[in-house]
Amino acid sequence: MTLYTQWTTMALMFSSGLLLGVILDTYRVLKARFRLRGWVVSLIDLLYWTVSAGLVFSLLMWSNWGQLRFYIFVAVCMGFFLYYHWVSKQMIRLIQLIIKVIEKLVHWTLLALRALIWIPLVTLWAFLENMFQFLFKILLILAKAFLKCLAPLEWIARPFKKYIQKGTGPFIQKFHQICRRWKTWLFKNREKGE
Repeated sequence: MTLYTQWTTMALMFSSGLLLGVILDTYRVLKARFRLRGWVVSLIDLLYWTVSAGLVFSLLMWSNWGQLRFYIFVAVCMGFFLYYHWVSKQMIRLIQLIIKVIEKLVHWTLLALRALIWIPLVTLWAFLENMFQFLFKILLILAKAFLKCLAPLEWIARPFKKYIQKGTGPFIQKFHQICRRWKTWLFKNREKGE
């Protein structure tokens, strides 16, 4: 192994120690923020160490074809401990700030979606429902007025009444049932809205 390869490996292992510290601090901040407990913590710990080992050994394979030397472990540990000694507190503050900014962005995005999409849709639905109820009432009033206008002509239809009732009776009953259901549904929904 050449001297250049050794120094490259040393620098990469030192950097991977720093990166392991950053990842561990991020995990610690997220664990405290979301109050993770129990088996989730164990699962994430296992994931952290698997990713860390994969990162270190992939860098080692890239730099010197996976040749292990004692100084490689020293470089990783030195990077990790120097990170914790000098950078950890500032990095934790930065991670907490980033999390707060992301939470604020999500909060404001949800508020904007509610104001721009949800509230107009609910308002439109209420308007259409009220309009439908209004039109239904007008149709009922017009139908009653029309039937009152036809009431004097009932004597003309008296001889045919028996035949008309036999032929149209089931249809009229079905129509009345549908009208009753619609009326109860509309007024029930209106009472819920109020």
